[in-house]
Amino acid sequence: MKIIIKLFYLLLAFCSLVYAPNAGFTEDLFLEPGKGSLAPQILERMAKEFPQEKSLPTDLSAMIASYPRFCQGVEFRQDRKIYFIMKNHVRLIYDDGLVKDFETKLDKPDLKDMLDQLYRPGVIREPFRPDHDPGRFRVDALFNAVYGDNGTDVKTNLVPVSFCGTKIMFNAQNGAAKALESIGQELAVLLKKRPELRLYVFPLGGTFLWRKIAGTSRLSPHSWGIAIDLNPRLGAYWRGAKKRGKEVEMMRNQYPQEIVEIFEKHGFIWGGKWSHFDLMHFEYRPELFQKWRLTRRIHTNAF
Repeated sequence: MKIIIKLFYLLLAFCSLVYAPNAGFTEDLFLEPGKGSLAPQILERMAKEFPQEKSLPTDLSAMIASYPRFCQGVEFRQDRKIYFIMKNHVRLIYDDGLVKDFETKLDKPDLKDMLDQLYRPGVIREPFRPDHDPGRFRVDALFNAVYGDNGTDVKTNLVPVSFCGTKIMFNAQNGAAKALESIGQELAVLLKKRPELRLYVFPLGGTFLWRKIAGTSRLSPHSWGIAIDLNPRLGAYWRGAKKRGKEVEMMRNQYPQEIVEIFEKHGFIWGGKWSHFDLMHFEYRPELFQKWRLTRRIHTNAF
C-alpha cells in the first residue's frame, strides 16, 4: 500500500511538471554552423518566455559575439533555468535565482551577475558609486573553458607579444594576445609623442601568474593570462589606500585618459573605473564592451 501511495505522489509531481503553465521542457538550441549570433526568432522567444529576465537576450548575444569559438548555444530546462553551452561541454547557468549581496556576487556569480553592472568606456562622468565594479564579478568556469583551467594549460596558450619594445607573455585564445599587440603598437606611438607618460606604463607590474587575488580565495584574471598591470607606483590599488568618493574621482581624473582609451578601444576594461579601484590594471573582457554596444543600440532605437 505504501508503495502505491508513493507511486501516486510521484505521478502527481510528474503531471504538475509536465502540465504546469510555463514549466517548459529541456531543450538545447545550438548556433547554426558559421553563425556568431542566435537567430532573431530565438531571441524573441526568450523575451516572451522569460519576461522577468529583461537583460537575457542582450546578455546572451553579448556572450556569443565575444566568445564565438567557444559558445555553442543555450539550454532551457524544465526548472526554468537557462544554461549557456560551452564548447568543452560545460554548461554555465545564466541566473541561479539566489539573492546575493556584493561580496556573494564576487564569490559566487552567475552570468547575469557578471554582466549586470554596465562598463562604460570613455571619460567617467558619473560620480563615485560604492560597490560599482563592472568586470570584477567573474564566472571562473567561463574563463577556464576559454583560456585554460589550470596553470599548465594556460601556459600552453601563452604567446610572446611585442609591447612598446619589450616582450611579454599573453593568452592567444579568443584574440587576447592580438588585442594586446595592437595596444602596444598604439601606445608606442603615444609614448613617442608624449614621453612623460612612459612613467605610467613602465616598469610593468606583470601579466600571467596563476594565483589568487590578494586577501581572497578567488582566482586573479592574471591566472588566465588576460590581464596586464602597468607601473604599480603610479597605479593605486584600493587595499590599504582607504580612499573613497571624491578622492577616488580625483585619482581617476589624474590618470592619463589617452592610455585608458587605447586599452578600451581593443576590449580591455580599466580597474580605475571600479569603486574598489586598481588603476594599474587592464583586463581583456570583450563581453562587457559588447553589452555596452548592444545596450546603447536598444536605447537609441527606443527613441
